[in-house]
Amino acid sequence: MQKRNRPSRPQVRHFAICTLSFVLAAYAADVGGLMRQGNSLYNRGKYDEALSRYQMAEVLEPDATAIHYNLGNALFRLGRYQDAARELELVMIDKKPERRASAVYNMGNVAFKAGQLDQAIKAYTGALAINPNDRQAKQNLEFCLKKKQEQQNKPDSSQQKQQQQQPQPKQGMDRNQAERVVQAVEDKEKEQQKKQRQAGGKRKVEQDW
Repeated sequence: MQKRNRPSRPQVRHFAICTLSFVLAAYAADVGGLMRQGNSLYNRGKYDEALSRYQMAEVLEPDATAIHYNLGNALFRLGRYQDAARELELVMIDKKPERRASAVYNMGNVAFKAGQLDQAIKAYTGALAINPNDRQAKQNLEFCLKKKQEQQNKPDSSQQKQQQQQPQPKQGMDRNQAERVVQAVEDKEKEQQKKQRQAGGKRKVEQDW
């Protein structure tokens, strides 16, 4: 009777590796677990690691607005404002008005940090349109409106620089200087009249061609 060949060590190890990979894949497939990990890391200020977990969750559920919302917040914390705005815009299709309002509010924060004051005002206004009771959105809107008013009242620095570079008009001569100029003109006229009398008072006529 022929004996059955036993599996060699490499086959056993390969089996063990495959089993471990299956366990890891099953763990990674848990979107809820990835989101919870991301949230825990986010709350501890580890935004890079949180972003990684949210991105893994996004691969598994690319249409989940909750994932895009968390991605936008993590990107905002990392200073990647344009990327954050793109992620938060994807939350606008969410059926929950609370989440939409929070996303628009955060878009206002993104715009303000990016130096886009008008966009920030528009976003905070939109957040209040969805949730009129959002006190933070109201406070931020008032702050942005005040800042915009200050910018409008403040003279443009470029215009000030141009004015400084322009040559200043010279001051007019004083009274003594003016009197000396008038006297010099009168003396010159008297001298010309004297020469004309000495020449016989005849005017020179141009030749008629």
